Amino acid sequence: MEFFRSEQLFPGLIRIIDPSQTACYLAIGENRACLIDTGIGIGDLRTYVDHLTDLPYDVVLTHGHFDHASGAAQFADKHIYLHPSDKELMNWHTQPQKRLQYMRQVGGKADFTLSDLIPVYFSENTLPLTAGQIFDLGGLTLEAIHTPGHTHGMTMILMRELRTILFGDGCGVFVLLLEDCACTVEEYRNSLRSLKKYESLYDHILRQHGTFESPKELLDNVLECCDAVLEGTDDHQALDYAFVPGVKAFLAKKQNCQGRVDGKLGNLVYTPAKIR
Repeated sequence: MEFFRSEQLFPGLIRIIDPSQTACYLAIGENRACLIDTGIGIGDLRTYVDHLTDLPYDVVLTHGHFDHASGAAQFADKHIYLHPSDKELMNWHTQPQKRLQYMRQVGGKADFTLSDLIPVYFSENTLPLTAGQIFDLGGLTLEAIHTPGHTHGMTMILMRELRTILFGDGCGVFVLLLEDCACTVEEYRNSLRSLKKYESLYDHILRQHGTFESPKELLDNVLECCDAVLEGTDDHQALDYAFVPGVKAFLAKKQNCQGRVDGKLGNLVYTPAKIR
């Protein structure tokens, strides 16, 4: 439990930050709760969550990457939902060695060993998370919005009663469209255009890395990045480090250590193979 910290954002919504500095969210209604993501799979997240609520709860995985789905095995007695498009991704991306390598890269504790990791939970045991699916917690509903881009199964969560949406990794400061698990920039732009229809239903955007929150203009800023890449007018700034070993990637908008040079928030990291 010492690996985690949490903060109450609204009545009915708690942010839990795990050892990789990735956020999970616990939504609590009158009758049920829902844990959104299970983190890197280090430490006893199950006991931590059970201290926060005594209500029955389900688990929703926003996508299959290791820093979001690796703790799922601790919740094997719960209903665990994942979009079917990310089932294969979850199985290979949550392998122990990949998780340890990530922990060392992000500057976390370097002395974690394989024995510290929660075992892999195979996605064949998950239930399908579908577009438009509603989780009624009693006075609080969660709506799944399938937003392919960062991964093919990437899903955002709308909480209408809180006027809050969890963009997660689906739209943020650095949206990564790199590996085979990611969509093209063109496909991603289509997803973001579809997301626009929900704008009147939320005031708050939550994410799972960095500052964990963003202003509403984030969506338009990232859409602008997509348009520029597809039109060939983006800044095409080469990254001096690799998110994925051996993969040369580019930023849509110029960035320095303070953020985007133009002062806007939101950027796109892509490879030429991922444009169309």
